[in-house]
Amino acid sequence: MEEIFPANLPSAQLGWPAASVQACRTIGDSLVSLLFPVSCIVCQQSIEQFTWSPVCPQCLEAPRPWEGTECAQCGLFLQGPVALHQTTLCGLCRRNIFRFEQARSFGSYEGTLRTLIQRFKYDGLRPLAKPLGKFLADAVRRLGTSSWDLILPVPLHIRRQRQRGFNQSALLAVQVSKLLKIPMGSSDCVRIRDTRPQTGLRAAERRKNVAGAFHVPHPERLRALRVLLLDDVLTTGATVNACAQALLEANVQAVWVATLARANLTSSDIL
Repeated sequence: MEEIFPANLPSAQLGWPAASVQACRTIGDSLVSLLFPVSCIVCQQSIEQFTWSPVCPQCLEAPRPWEGTECAQCGLFLQGPVALHQTTLCGLCRRNIFRFEQARSFGSYEGTLRTLIQRFKYDGLRPLAKPLGKFLADAVRRLGTSSWDLILPVPLHIRRQRQRGFNQSALLAVQVSKLLKIPMGSSDCVRIRDTRPQTGLRAAERRKNVAGAFHVPHPERLRALRVLLLDDVLTTGATVNACAQALLEANVQAVWVATLARANLTSSDIL
C-alpha cells in the first residue's frame, strides 16, 4: 500500500491539507528544538525523540536497584556479612541510634542516578520527578510492610525552599502517592530551623546539626498514624531520624523511611 503523504514529495506538490500538516510538523519540530536541548545532559548523546526532560530514554532507564546486602533496619548498603559482624544490623543500628522502624533506598548515590538527582534538585528539572518517583516507589515496596496511613516528604526550611523554588522531596512524594495510592500530607511536619548544610559533617555532627529542627504543628491530625517519610538521598540518616523523632513526639504510631539513593559512608560513620 502506498503512503498517503510520501515523505520525499515536495510540499508544493501536496494538496493543501497535506501541506498544512507538513508545515505544522515543521513548526512543531522547530519549537521542540528551541525549547529542548538536542543532547542528553547525562551522556551528551543526541535525543532523537520528544521528551519532557533533557535526558535520553537510555539514561532514564540506566539506574539499577541495589541487590546486595543491606542493614535490616536502616538499609545501609554493605559488601557482605563480615561488615555486619555476623548480625543483620549495622554498627549504628546495633547502638539503637535510629527512631524509625526501617529505611530502604532504591540505589547507590553514584553514576547516572546521582547525576539525575543533582539535575533534578539543583537545576530545577521538575519533569524528572516522574521517573525518579518510580524508582522511589520501588524502594518503598522493599520495606517490610505495605500499610501506611500517610506519606510525608522531609520538609525544607521556608528560606531554603524559596531559594530553590520547590521541595524536591515533596515532588517525589506526589508521584509515590499516585503510584501506591497512599494519602500525602503537606504541612503536617515543618522545618523550624534553617540548619547548615550537612555536607562535610561527620555522623555525630550531622545528628547535632538537625536535632530539634522539625516540628509537628497539629499533632492531633497524626495521632496513631503509620507514616511513610520520603527523601531524595540518605547519608548517615541524621535528617530523617530527626524528622522521625518529631513525628513520634507527636504520637504517630511508627515511622518508615524510603529514599531514592544511599550515599557511601566511611568506616567511622558506620561503626
